[in-house]
Amino acid sequence: MASTIPAAHQLVNHRHILVNGHIVDIPSYRCKPQDSSTAKDEQKFRALIQISIDSSPHEELPNHLTLHPFIYKGLVN
Repeated sequence: MASTIPAAHQLVNHRHILVNGHIVDIPSYRCKPQDSSTAKDEQKFRALIQISIDSSPHEELPNHLTLHPFIYKGLVN
């Protein structure tokens, strides 16, 4: 959902990411299989995430992750 690792850290640090419906503000938080991450429902942050999704090639997504860009949701396989 972010184009770079520092950008992802900033999204997490600023409490814009939910894991399994709970706010996560620790960039090193360890997700387990079947954990889902979503963006908060604030429109301005979703716009930033959408720009990042549109500018990043999806071929680089690791095999252990699934991204549902239209609903701003990621899943750990």
